[in-house]
Amino acid sequence: MIKLTVRTQFDKQKLKKKAETATFTSLRHAGGAIGKTARFSIRRRKTSSKPGSPPHTQTGMLKRVIRYDVTNNKTEVAIGPVNEIAGRLWNLHEFGGVATKRRKLKPHRFRVGEHGPIRIKHQGNKTKFARIELRTAAQANRATRLIAEENERRSDNKPRHYPKRPFMKPALDANRSRLPTFWANSIK
Repeated sequence: MIKLTVRTQFDKQKLKKKAETATFTSLRHAGGAIGKTARFSIRRRKTSSKPGSPPHTQTGMLKRVIRYDVTNNKTEVAIGPVNEIAGRLWNLHEFGGVATKRRKLKPHRFRVGEHGPIRIKHQGNKTKFARIELRTAAQANRATRLIAEENERRSDNKPRHYPKRPFMKPALDANRSRLPTFWANSIK
């Protein structure tokens, strides 16, 4: 018969620090995966998407502003659009809703040599705006007038209805089964 003596040491602070580090890393992995899934679900199209499906983006801005960040206490991760304007707009798309107030453009008196807006005709007499270098006084006056007209149009306060076009919740649901694997064997 062999007699064996074993001594163990338990360092509570060391284990707590390793658990915090592992949680922080795991939350970052989870946030990255969910954000990536949300970005991939959004397509660049000129037309709007059907209600209930992820929104389309004409410029790709929504895809670029989706970020994730672990909170200061390192127990939560926030994922979504971070741009002030995009955050409000895409919150309406995610949950649906009505917006009445529109952000006005900054009034500006354009001068020759500056870059400013001009109105151009596009397919089927659709009006679009382009930004060019203003070469004449008439172009500068028109650019100033365009900004004023656009602000007048935006002040009508007609409610705009946004149907639900969720993109963050479906991304979370798609990754829900993967979330435990981010924490598996994370404390070493």
